[in-house]
Amino acid sequence: MDNYNETIAYITGFNIKFYPRPLFVKRALSGLVNIYRLRTFIGYFRSGSKSLSDTAKAQVAIGKRDINTLLPRIHDCPRIDKTDIMSALLVETLYVPFFRKIREKTIITLNTVSALAAMSIGKRVVIDLMDLWSCDPGKLRLNAFDYHVLKKAWQVWAWSKAIMALLKRIGISNVKYVPFGIDLGQFDPMRVSTSIFFERYRDLEGKVLIGYSGGMWFVNGKERIGVEKIIRAFKLIEDRVKGDAVLVMQTSRSVIPIIKKYGIKNYVYISQTRLSNDPFRLSLLRAMDIKVLTATKYLPVYLSERTTMFQYMAGGGAIIAEKTPGALGVLKHMYNAYVVNLDDINAMAQAMLELINNRKLINKLGTNARRDIETEYNWHVISHNIRSYLGL
Repeated sequence: MDNYNETIAYITGFNIKFYPRPLFVKRALSGLVNIYRLRTFIGYFRSGSKSLSDTAKAQVAIGKRDINTLLPRIHDCPRIDKTDIMSALLVETLYVPFFRKIREKTIITLNTVSALAAMSIGKRVVIDLMDLWSCDPGKLRLNAFDYHVLKKAWQVWAWSKAIMALLKRIGISNVKYVPFGIDLGQFDPMRVSTSIFFERYRDLEGKVLIGYSGGMWFVNGKERIGVEKIIRAFKLIEDRVKGDAVLVMQTSRSVIPIIKKYGIKNYVYISQTRLSNDPFRLSLLRAMDIKVLTATKYLPVYLSERTTMFQYMAGGGAIIAEKTPGALGVLKHMYNAYVVNLDDINAMAQAMLELINNRKLINKLGTNARRDIETEYNWHVISHNIRSYLGL
């Protein structure tokens, strides 16, 4: 940038308590970011100029066949905000007065909504692309409006290498890799003692803890993260490990009927903490020997580098991960994770058995994953990359 003191506006339509990416970017740019909640001109005149600040380089490991299968067709189908092309144009015009009130020349938008409005009045726009919106959850059908906006943006920051690769394949060359990563200053299981967890669950000390800590995501009545597969895999080995291993599930209470359906005996259900970095949860992540990262072919999961994955990597211990384009951008089999084919329950169960009987491998995978967090996916490193992309 020409002026090192130039401030940047980050525009988000989401609650920053649940989608804190703008806060991370603000920290990365040493406070040179003002965060604004996206509104139309009607919302603006109702409550004025409300600023929320007041309140990659590696190539993704996807086979050519997989890429060709996923390459999108461009469609006149609804955007992520459910608008068609004509409605989207109208909505974008309603954002223009909002952007005229924003003094900053450079605008970062969380996803594509409102980007065209900012461009239309000469703003330099960076699209911070959380995920690649598809009109069809099972196939990549890219909305024509979004495709145009992504092409015209000054920069696009893809949160996963898989999405970056796909965008480049369809002619969007202005894309850079900016993963979500981990802010170790805010989320670091290795700074928390496992005693916090074991004081509450004393009978689990000395057991091999296998399981999951994260959310369940129901869309149209279907759970899209694939958490049930962890339970099915553990059921296959439960009798063979004879109580030496325990299934630990910290997620939505919706998982309890599933656990009971499969007749799991050696398990502990743990309620989710209010904050993702609650000391108890950090202690649990460090205490868990084997953490399982499932996936499905639902595209927002299939192509993503999930926050849960980075949290697992920060906590040490082994990760069993299902193979997806998103996961393979970060995880390498037998280096920082034990990778199994998607939906292969037998392979997942076999991975559990192998790791239960091989403490050395658990330690190796955990050490390498933690090292990768510190050297590649720590926000100190990501911040340096962001500043470089912006010319700071």
